[in-house]
Amino acid sequence: MKNISKKKLFYGFIALNIAALIYFYFSDYKIDPKMLKTLINTKYFLVSYVIYILILVVRGLTLLPGTAFLLAGIYIFSFTQVFFAIQIAIIGYCLIIYNFAYKLNFKVPQKILDYEQKIKTKEVPIIFALCFIPGISINVLIYFLSIIDIKLKNILIGIIAGTSITSAIYISLITGVYESANYALN
Repeated sequence: MKNISKKKLFYGFIALNIAALIYFYFSDYKIDPKMLKTLINTKYFLVSYVIYILILVVRGLTLLPGTAFLLAGIYIFSFTQVFFAIQIAIIGYCLIIYNFAYKLNFKVPQKILDYEQKIKTKEVPIIFALCFIPGISINVLIYFLSIIDIKLKNILIGIIAGTSITSAIYISLITGVYESANYALN
């Protein structure tokens, strides 16, 4: 894969997706979501669940928003299955980011470094509180916490405690919207 630019790969990926959509549209291919959900939850449950967790881990290593993956997971799996998948994925990408933070060698803004001593005084409560602030990406938070030498144990405790509450709230809200929509349509 020498000399292939990221821009060419990105545009190729977009073109491939558009071509697939055009093909499915003109071939009258119908995807039955209920049949797909039943198939995934019965015959291929374990495989699909592991793939879902791996997708969430990869998503956590990028800056892609997780809403689409959360919506898909809630449609296919149950509340507890999605909740545990999210927590397992967070632990997975937390361990990966923590172990590779120094190897990435990015420059940390001075504003972040100015808060280093404040965070180190009460690590877990501050990390827990940061999980509730909208707009703060958990993967970027883990990266910065790793750079300023916060212990992995404290990062995991704060992140898991904070994200478990926010995940439960998000999953509950979205499940309620799905159920309301199904009730209104029937």
